[in-house]
Amino acid sequence: MNEFKESIKSALNEYFEGLLKCLNGLTEPELYWQPSLESNHITWLVWHMARVEDRWINFIVGGKETVWDKNNWNEKFGVDQEDYGKGYNKEDISKMPKMEMKKLLNYYNEERVEIFNVIENLNSDDLKNSYTSPSRGKVTGKWILGHVIVEESQHLGQMAYIRGMIRGLNK
Repeated sequence: MNEFKESIKSALNEYFEGLLKCLNGLTEPELYWQPSLESNHITWLVWHMARVEDRWINFIVGGKETVWDKNNWNEKFGVDQEDYGKGYNKEDISKMPKMEMKKLLNYYNEERVEIFNVIENLNSDDLKNSYTSPSRGKVTGKWILGHVIVEESQHLGQMAYIRGMIRGLNK
């Protein structure tokens, strides 16, 4: 079980290192640039992934209050408490309040401390247990952990692609 937990934590850390590398040096206009009005911007993707980790791992698997709720991050950002970006359209993206990246990363780091605690305390029953997801129905703990890694990988690729569109290859 320890090797499994270490593999999950390693994947989450690799994702976060890639995220920080992708964000490095970007200006606020670059963080909010959209290839089209139907596209997400980098800041939205960072917010969404922090919320996804917090909801799936802390709330659904861990059975704990999300860091978003516990520390009133919704008030700090002016975003609905239940919102995490699922099903957004171009109107929703355009209405999203501006978020300072430093503050957003503070939230991300806070929730990551908690998700790593949840992962560290998982047992084999937690991985087999069935959890109810509002959007997916019944899923297992192991499905949730795999899903978070896949979704983060997809969104990191989107962020890197947007950065490349703005700055060029490897810049």
